[in-house]
Amino acid sequence: MRLDPHRIAQFTPLIVAMSWGLSLALHHPFAGWSIYSDVVSFWVREEHLREGRIPCIEYFFEYPPSACYLTYAARLLGGKDLIGYYLAFSLLSLPAFLAIGYVLQRMSREVNPLAFVFAFSPSLAVYGIYNFDHFLAALLGLSIIALTSGRWKLAGLLLGLSVSVKLMTVLLLPLYLLEGKGRRLGVFTWFVVGASIPTLPVLLLNPSWFLEFIRYLGGWGLENAWYIWIFQDPFSPTAKFFGVMLLVPLLMRSYTAALPVGTRSLLTVSSWLLTAYIFTPQMFLWLIPLMPFSVVTLYFWPIIDIANMYIILTWFTTNHPTLPWTLPQTMSLIRAIALAFTYYFALKASSKKSLLT
Repeated sequence: MRLDPHRIAQFTPLIVAMSWGLSLALHHPFAGWSIYSDVVSFWVREEHLREGRIPCIEYFFEYPPSACYLTYAARLLGGKDLIGYYLAFSLLSLPAFLAIGYVLQRMSREVNPLAFVFAFSPSLAVYGIYNFDHFLAALLGLSIIALTSGRWKLAGLLLGLSVSVKLMTVLLLPLYLLEGKGRRLGVFTWFVVGASIPTLPVLLLNPSWFLEFIRYLGGWGLENAWYIWIFQDPFSPTAKFFGVMLLVPLLMRSYTAALPVGTRSLLTVSSWLLTAYIFTPQMFLWLIPLMPFSVVTLYFWPIIDIANMYIILTWFTTNHPTLPWTLPQTMSLIRAIALAFTYYFALKASSKKSLLT
């Protein structure tokens, strides 16, 4: 009997909910099989968090404002114990997982009948309740859906909110403005509103946070960037400059390609991930709501995803996991090669199957 993709796609939110449950179990701090999670690490390393102080406002936290609020909300809801905090963060994560499921379900109807397969991503479980990237993936996916449906203001608002979770999505703003034509002012205005609502309280109550945040990011070395194999030194300034020089032409090509905006969004995010000096494995989740826009992703996604999953599974097999010739950096290199092929063939492939655009 032939399986009907549209019928399977109806269960996408359930599939993603199961992934959420698996992620909760994988990172449970008191489970014998527990995998490392930044969420748990925040609690262990930050005495201020355990005391109930507000991240970004009452002490420095190396993430944008909405990430700070989510962490603080988990502390308030979960109480003074690690398990309560962890379960609260997990519950706060569930709506983001369900939003990703909704996006993939809708894309299965309107973009690519096989979009639902990305709900089975191993990385969604392994890096779900791990950091804040599932929140960004949810906001980004909903924003793209709004954009391709002609809901320009909502698209700008959601994109602005996503920037307050992780800054990278600001790179999509030029693409939105190029696509918006006569609606550019509205898109930009609502983007600023979405970014400002979470950010202004932090800037007003702790003006020094922004400079501390920039200094912190600038001082971080190469992490899972493929060109560590060329420069060998994770703290090489030349390597970081090399990444920027690669990013600019890839972005320009992504913005101006004669492709639907969904495919160009995939190319834009891939441009950043291929050239950034920090490509932590949880960042792969950003691609999940974008991959359905190009059919070629189905060929390379399994390689990218499995290699990405094994970065954390091999990370603690060496004392120097950011150096070349180690297992985690070998996995990062395989991931980068497969993502580069995805970028190339998505750029070249026909995009006529995208019905939203």
